[in-house]
Amino acid sequence: MKGVYAIIADIDKTWKLNVGKLGFISLSPGTYVYAGSAMGTGSTSLENRIKRHFSPIKTIHWHIDYLIEKATSIQAWYAESDVKRECELSQAMEQSKYFKVTILGFGSSDCRERCKSHLYRYVGGADIFSNLVEFFPNLESKFTTDGNIQEAEE
Repeated sequence: MKGVYAIIADIDKTWKLNVGKLGFISLSPGTYVYAGSAMGTGSTSLENRIKRHFSPIKTIHWHIDYLIEKATSIQAWYAESDVKRECELSQAMEQSKYFKVTILGFGSSDCRERCKSHLYRYVGGADIFSNLVEFFPNLESKFTTDGNIQEAEE
């Protein structure tokens, strides 16, 4: 399965993290949303990419791994797509009043669309999922709180 996803991570206290080439960053308490895509098979499929983010046992490699390690809870929004939509999701969050760029370059070091970041702080109301669904009204959105995902019904 291929698609686009957002990892939603709650942070309950201020953290200073050494995030690879980004260096030291500071995250204050709040809800953070990371835009990602999974366009491959095997370990790079949508289902396996999301499972990896939820797994407590993994090599810390990607920027988001550092944040997830400190999160008190994580959830994921996802939608199947044969088109890479990670930057489309990131740019939609950047333009929304409900999301604010947090750390420049976070998750976007290889971005071809020149996104400022792929990590945003959620500053909207209580229903983050409704805001994410609105970005892709033509895709069937789903959510997971345990890392297991379902394929869209035909």
